[in-house]
Amino acid sequence: MQRLALLGCACLLAAQAASADLKKGREKLRHGDYEEALKTLEATSGRDRFEAQLLKVDALIQTGQLARARTLAAKLAKASGPRGVRGQVALARVLRRKGSYAEAKRLLEPIAIKDRKQFEARYLLGVVYRDVGLLDRAEKVFAAIYDDYRTRKLDEKNARQVFYLAQAGRFRESFQFANSFFADALSIDRSLHLANIEWGHMLLYKYAAGDAERSFDEVLKINPNHPDAHAGVARVKLEQSYDLAAAMRHLDKALEVNPKHVPSLEIRAELETDKNQWAKAEATLRAILAINPNHTGAHSQLATIYWLRDDSKKYEAQKKKVFSINPKFAEFFHIVARSAVREHRYKQAIELERAAIKIDPSYYRAMAEIGTGYLRLGLEKKGLDWLRKAYAKDQYNVRTVNLLDLFEKVIPGNYAFIRSKNFRFRLHKDERTMYERYIAPTLETAFADMVKRYGFKPKVPIVIELYQDPDHYSVRTVGLPNLGALGVCFGQVITARSPSVGDLNWGMVLWHELSHVFAIQMSNSRVPRWYTEGLSEYETLIARPEWRRENDADLYSALLANRIPSVAELNYGFMKPDMQQVVVAYYLSAVTIEYIAETYGFAKVVAGLKLFGKGLETPAVVTRITGKSVADFDKEFRAYLDKRLAPYRGTFRLPSSGFDDIKALVAATKKAPKSAKAWSDRALGHFFEGDAKNATAAAIKALELDSRNPIALYVRAELALRQRKVEDAKKLYEKMIRVGADGAEVRGRLGMIATHLKKPDEAEKHLCAAKKLDPERSYPYQALAGLYFDNKQPERAIAELESYVHLEQMQYEPLKKLLAELFKRKRWAKVRHYGEMALFINPSDSELLLQLARAYRETRAWKQALYTYDSVLMAKPPVRRPALAYVGRAAVLVAQGKKGPARTAVRKALKLEPNNAEALALGAKLGIR
Repeated sequence: MQRLALLGCACLLAAQAASADLKKGREKLRHGDYEEALKTLEATSGRDRFEAQLLKVDALIQTGQLARARTLAAKLAKASGPRGVRGQVALARVLRRKGSYAEAKRLLEPIAIKDRKQFEARYLLGVVYRDVGLLDRAEKVFAAIYDDYRTRKLDEKNARQVFYLAQAGRFRESFQFANSFFADALSIDRSLHLANIEWGHMLLYKYAAGDAERSFDEVLKINPNHPDAHAGVARVKLEQSYDLAAAMRHLDKALEVNPKHVPSLEIRAELETDKNQWAKAEATLRAILAINPNHTGAHSQLATIYWLRDDSKKYEAQKKKVFSINPKFAEFFHIVARSAVREHRYKQAIELERAAIKIDPSYYRAMAEIGTGYLRLGLEKKGLDWLRKAYAKDQYNVRTVNLLDLFEKVIPGNYAFIRSKNFRFRLHKDERTMYERYIAPTLETAFADMVKRYGFKPKVPIVIELYQDPDHYSVRTVGLPNLGALGVCFGQVITARSPSVGDLNWGMVLWHELSHVFAIQMSNSRVPRWYTEGLSEYETLIARPEWRRENDADLYSALLANRIPSVAELNYGFMKPDMQQVVVAYYLSAVTIEYIAETYGFAKVVAGLKLFGKGLETPAVVTRITGKSVADFDKEFRAYLDKRLAPYRGTFRLPSSGFDDIKALVAATKKAPKSAKAWSDRALGHFFEGDAKNATAAAIKALELDSRNPIALYVRAELALRQRKVEDAKKLYEKMIRVGADGAEVRGRLGMIATHLKKPDEAEKHLCAAKKLDPERSYPYQALAGLYFDNKQPERAIAELESYVHLEQMQYEPLKKLLAELFKRKRWAKVRHYGEMALFINPSDSELLLQLARAYRETRAWKQALYTYDSVLMAKPPVRRPALAYVGRAAVLVAQGKKGPARTAVRKALKLEPNNAEALALGAKLGIR
């Protein structure tokens, strides 16, 4: 009896231990400790072992070990009774992930038919039916689940059953119903990660990216390693603002846990396609297809690459493959169309979306894209008709709603079109008069010049739309507010912000965008981004010297860091997660085009557009237009950069890239604790992150190892400045100069400190040194102008201000100040020069126009003077003293010998200001009493 009692006790203890292992394993899996979860679940024995093995299948799926998951699930599927059914369902889940849809279907159908209570099997069968295009069957499955809810056969206290109900609502497009039951499922079990993941994807599909992000974040709060949640956040970041840095961080985390994570690989392939990294994208997609040979999304993305590269044979093969897997997969054409839009192939994108609708006549997403596509082409009636069709089927598409509101409620009452020879301008009615007088002639001049130099006339009229409200411009362009770009070209339609937004050089922006029209149309919409952006930048710099961007210092930093790519890879730079690298990509493209044009002739640049139009890619085009291999061109161009950027050699430049991964920087100091560079890099990383405490500690450690380390000195100086320890900061900056780390930024800081300490001579010395070290940085000129004005040295201040306004093309107030000083001194040629510059920022300022008209008058430019005086009188808000415009007009007319009109102008002036001396003098001269 004692032996039996002891044996019973041992069995009880063993069962308790097994139960504890199961609970621990489940918790480890729930929190994303996959390695421990797998160990613990494998160690679970006794009656809980089967449940542990099912959880192990989940862990293997989440970590990408599908072969092991399949083997284990197949073993579990052989069990008898209800356990065997659960094993078969688990096996079906694995098979679906591997693309074995037919096998999964064969397993699930008998279970779903035999037992209506097998909700997971029924739900999963509906999903598999959708995978293979059996949409009618899927609908019946999901409708039956809904019927079970309606007839109370579904347990509303069971989180998983409620989740299956939510998914049934989602797939039947009852999104509000689904939304409610996702919430209910999670209120029962907030650790049901699958519910939050799928809820997030539904919310993304319904344009609620912010809500989707919250769903994915709820998962990550519990399981910071969940690959599906990380991929979901990555998708959100791209949808919201195309935040590559954030998206890549989440993709990296997902792929660290599961290197075969298909959703993450899909996103990565999309980004690689966007960069035109064809080989990389194809390799990533092949990796997906090695996991799931029937993945329709991967095949569609592969087809996209072939379509973009004009390989119709391979494209058709992929298309055939997709529709052999799922004959109803209308999304195939939608996926290809997305890339078509990114590559400016707007007409073809519409054709692709139409093909999607032929497969699924209710595909409202395609309808919305067709409508948006027609708007991009300026075919507004067609576009709005399609958007209304889309809205009738889906009232939750934010982009559709925004566009319809703009075109139906905002534009009709506030905007109107005007025509010029080659353009149609949509302008706000309050701004129409002035913009018609200045913007239209400017663009006609640019158009005529480009037609002559390119030997090509684009399709006209070109539509230019200028929006007074930045959000209206953004919605017109992308359907959503808060677009950062100042202007966008769609090939024949250009949208931009109105000059009334402020601090926007409309001349530079529209000249740039007009160049895109030529590049896109000449290349048959095949010009790569680096070439068209570089060409547009080149066009602005040859149009007006002050429109040149000043980024040579940034280019030098990239050169120092060995981040100047081959010309064959220039396109990739526009898709970097680091914004500074994107800035360099734009500027490097411009410098490359400038180099080709100046070295080989502009005709070669034009020839390049034609070659792109024939389907050639960058390496072949560069070789054809320069006669050099890519390697030889790169070598030649690098030598040019070395010479161009030589003035920066030896100056201190703060590195700005490679410091966002704090963990890696910390690890580097642990690996090399005696490396001053490792510690200074870590200090800079903490500094960029805003962590003053750790930045200080790391900088001190670096200086203990190397007291001359410039980055550590800089970090300490900057932190001292922020703590208002001005003298400490000053000493640290001065030490930087002594150790050979002199630079414009250091001198600028010392100039600022000297100004603060009321030491103008010292400030002047440092600011002048800053100009010499980096002539393109505007701050020293601005600071010196202020210093000289304060010290009653206006001539020197004016000279500095002249340099400043040439560097800061978008700023209006400095130009106004400069013009006031020049006008006061009657320097009419300069008033004319800078007044014309100012017009490219604000063509509606009546006081500016009055100054400019006077300068034209004084320089005997009679025609321009009369035109500008007329503009003064048309301006809104009106000029403060219109009599001055009439007097000026009269003076010009007298000079032209037009006494009759001059008398009329004098009388108007005297009516407004009876005692105006100049008007009285002119009146006497003209015999007016």
